[in-house]
Amino acid sequence: MSHCDLTMENTGSAENPDVSVVVLTRNSVRTIERCLQTVIRERPGEVLAVDSSSTDGTLDILRRYGVRTIRDAVGSLGYSRRLGVEAARRNYVMFVDSDVELAPGCVGRLRSDLERYHWAGVHANLLSTENDSYWQRSEDAKYRREYGRPRPVDYIDTIVALFRKEDLLRHPFDPYFKESAEDVDLSWRLIRANRPLGVSSAVAYHRHRREFSGFVRQRFNYGLGTARLGLKYKSIRVLLSPLSAAVSESIRAVAVHQANMVPYLLIGGAIRFLGVIAGISRADRSSKTSLGVG
Repeated sequence: MSHCDLTMENTGSAENPDVSVVVLTRNSVRTIERCLQTVIRERPGEVLAVDSSSTDGTLDILRRYGVRTIRDAVGSLGYSRRLGVEAARRNYVMFVDSDVELAPGCVGRLRSDLERYHWAGVHANLLSTENDSYWQRSEDAKYRREYGRPRPVDYIDTIVALFRKEDLLRHPFDPYFKESAEDVDLSWRLIRANRPLGVSSAVAYHRHRREFSGFVRQRFNYGLGTARLGLKYKSIRVLLSPLSAAVSESIRAVAVHQANMVPYLLIGGAIRFLGVIAGISRADRSSKTSLGVG
């Protein structure tokens, strides 16, 4: 069987025919092939990618697997996700980051839980592909605490998340969010519209940042997104949230005998706040207007 055959575009051979899986890529050559293999194994109705100017061979792999690919010249996470939703041909849209591997049955379980609990969106239980460094182990512990059991929540990431397409069209991703926080903004708007969110028992594996340098870059980008979030909602509390969350989560970590996570929490919060400071000067609401977002 060829790679192209594996895309399962024929809904008659698909196990999850109503699901469009959208993978966002940008120079993802190290992880995208394994990601696609685990996605295709789930036999969704379609697999498509939104690529932001990859130059490292990612596009060659996408072509080899017969994945329909949309190019995003804007380079905004919010815009990329919106493009994926608009291009999706099925009733459910599932986002999978390019450094994710799905456990068998992940897509079906997400869809089952979404229907069972009448959620607008649902996130998988996220585990680490490896725990070779302190930063990976700490990130794994964080996600185990946040996504370790099925339940309704007020916010979900979009690392491995399934949504009803109609909800994403009614409450579209905001292209104003370039580096991060597009998922926070979406979650807040869905909850405000009485569209509940949840965490599933479905399992997926994420390649957490192994090196400290990667951790720093990721947290700084989170801060840039938090700055945009605070400016959009005109909230000082949001702008200060990296520091307040770092302190409160550190206290809780000590209380539950996870004091080893304190450096991860405090350093991450400080770097994220530096990103907020930088992001306040970078963020420009005209970028939102220029993309035609009201």
